[in-house]
Amino acid sequence: MNELILTEDFHIRASERNAHKVALAKAEGELLSIAALRRLDLNTGTDEDGFPYYVWDMASVARELAELYVRKLIPGSWEAFFNDLCRMAEGIDKEAWTYFYKSAVKDEEAFLSMERSDADF
Repeated sequence: MNELILTEDFHIRASERNAHKVALAKAEGELLSIAALRRLDLNTGTDEDGFPYYVWDMASVARELAELYVRKLIPGSWEAFFNDLCRMAEGIDKEAWTYFYKSAVKDEEAFLSMERSDADF
């Protein structure tokens, strides 16, 4: 019985790790797309508030990466890749990235805190 539980836990954890890898790969693809569109002067128009459209795409990537970071879902062997993604985002638009990533980290920390407090009940 213990072997079955260990095997099931292993497969669940392995699936979760694969999902985290996929999230990093997806973030890289999105950042490459944002950068390419900017180089081609596409998706650089502004919304009604005056923000370039691409910054909202960057905000989405920032939320995804912040969740992985705050929840400590990035093993040491992937940290360099994660850091490269953050540098890539800074290279696209440092001000937008810094704002959205810092905000996303704060939000995710608050979500995690709420989850922990709910679990205490």
